Amino acid sequence: MSRVLITGGAGFIGFHLGRRLDAGGWQVTNLDNLSPQVHLDPEASRRRLVGDLIETDVLADDAFEGLGDVDAVVHLAAETGVGQSMYEVERYRRVNVTGTRVVAAWCAQRHIPLVFFSSRAVYGEGRYACRDHPEVTDGSCCGAAVPVASREDDPMAPVSVYGETKVAGEQLVAARSADAPVTIVRPQNVIGSGQALHNPYTGVLAAFLARLKERRPVQVYGDGSATRDFVDVADVARLVEALLAGPPSGPEPVVVNCGSGERTSLLELAGHAIAGAPVPGSIEHVEVHRAGDIEHACADLTRLRALGLPEPTVSVGDAVAGFIRDGWEAPGADSAVWDDALDALVERGLAT
Repeated sequence: MSRVLITGGAGFIGFHLGRRLDAGGWQVTNLDNLSPQVHLDPEASRRRLVGDLIETDVLADDAFEGLGDVDAVVHLAAETGVGQSMYEVERYRRVNVTGTRVVAAWCAQRHIPLVFFSSRAVYGEGRYACRDHPEVTDGSCCGAAVPVASREDDPMAPVSVYGETKVAGEQLVAARSADAPVTIVRPQNVIGSGQALHNPYTGVLAAFLARLKERRPVQVYGDGSATRDFVDVADVARLVEALLAGPPSGPEPVVVNCGSGERTSLLELAGHAIAGAPVPGSIEHVEVHRAGDIEHACADLTRLRALGLPEPTVSVGDAVAGFIRDGWEAPGADSAVWDDALDALVERGLAT
């Protein structure tokens, strides 16, 4: 039986991945510090985990002591809030950069295949195309420019500290790929059951859920035309399972996008959330501008298909409905948390 170590394994992506790998015959070991920002009830997180749990930080001196043989590592452990990263700079660099350096070095020394979770944030605003100005890729030319899906070989141009730490993480693991196979996954917005509903940096859909449960209008920033790519966590787990089954064998890392490939506006997302709720809902538009935010994001899945990796199977509408259904009775959803997080950005001059 092969053994996989999942750092950050108690988070919702790690949980779904561990459950899938366990069903597929893997022996799963999770390493997680059960951060209170993510785990409202640490004991509940411990109970739901599949496999063993090493409750520690990847930067602890003894984090990997006595771990024994490991056949593959999935490095999920990270701080993930774009807005929070703009003022918790050193914390994000410590966890996302130094932590990744430690994990990459440990894998390289033992020649263990590593799957590193990066982020769509490395692309920043992403690529645009214009019929009148084909040489311009940032959309600054004219009103005819339109956003297009990001490809793995596009330039990395992060606009947040979080994105910068993920670029640095990619560079660190790539530098170790001669010593151990490395796969870099760039997920878009992952959604699914088990997300930390009390964490204001867990994603906009959790904020929608909180306001729906409180019988308040869903708040959409601006006119709602900003777009994102939402992918169900079950599809993410399927992809990683496939990557573990056939890790790259060459000296260069394999980089692959992870998303639905479907562009969804925030207004459409709010509509999906309202449709999935057991109570009536409405939409309220508010003018908010936050540092580190982008207008558009979507994954180009051409490389994923060329590599014969599993394509997403869950539609955005079904994924959102499942999230709302599973989160309706779950604890932690409170819109005041999101209001407080926005206030913290405003106080620091990072939002208006």
